[in-house]
Parts: sequence; C-alpha cells; structure tokens
Amino acid sequence: MKTLLAILAMLCATTVLADVPAKITDLKAAMKAAKSQGKLLFIQLGRESCVHCQALKSMIASRKVQLPASQYVYADVDCDDGSTKDLFVKHFQVYGSTLPFVVVAAPDGTQLAARSGDGSAKDYAGLLRDAQTAALKVEARKAAKK
Repeated sequence: MKTLLAILAMLCATTVLADVPAKITDLKAAMKAAKSQGKLLFIQLGRESCVHCQALKSMIASRKVQLPASQYVYADVDCDDGSTKDLFVKHFQVYGSTLPFVVVAAPDGTQLAARSGDGSAKDYAGLLRDAQTAALKVEARKAAKK
C-alpha cells in the first residue's frame, strides 16, 4: 500500500521544476539503486556515436523529457559493452532494431514500458505515462493478493 501511495504521489507531483537524475552508466548499479531507493528505472541502451541516442540525452538534460530525480534512476548504458548488453537482454525486451533501446522498469526490475529508435519529447512523455499506468496496475495486483 505504501508503494501504491508513493506512485500516486509521483503521478500528482509537479515536475516542471524537477531536477534531472544523475546519469548512471553501469546497468547493474542502476538496477540496484532503483530497487534500494524505490524509484522507477529509465534505461537508455545506446552508443555515443548514435544521433538518436544523443538527441534523447539532450531532451533529458534540457527537461523536455521529464525524469525527476525524486522519481527516477536514469541509466545511460553502452550497447557495445558485452556484459551490459547481456544483462539488458536477460532482464528486458524491446521490440525494434534502432537505437536507442529504452526501457522503464519498476523498482524491482519489472519492465513497465519500452520503445526503440528515434522519438520526440511527446513520444517519451507517452512512454512514461504508459509506464506509470503499468506500475499502478502492478501495485494493484500485488495489493489484491495480500
């Protein structure tokens, strides 16, 4: 119930003035941080030479894509690192073949939403809304089982 209330509070929070979360480049560390802090995990799997990956990073830095540090852990990880790619593929599934691969996961690592390829700020806002809706459904199912 506490988690459900926290997610509802996140949905109601004003994010206009929210700070951008620190970027973590180690996927395992990011997953651990999300779990220990009870935050959603936003993962961007890409590479430095990818124009679409850089565009997403720019949208996050300029706050066109809202990832408040109070709600998200931000993982910006390298798809060319074998162990990172293996861990990503083991835990998450993204349909598509264009970088970046983006996943939003619950604090426990449950995938909530994903997308592949170039996107606008509006596209990523939709992805975050979809993830938050999925998080509420997951929490409701957990509460119903108790």
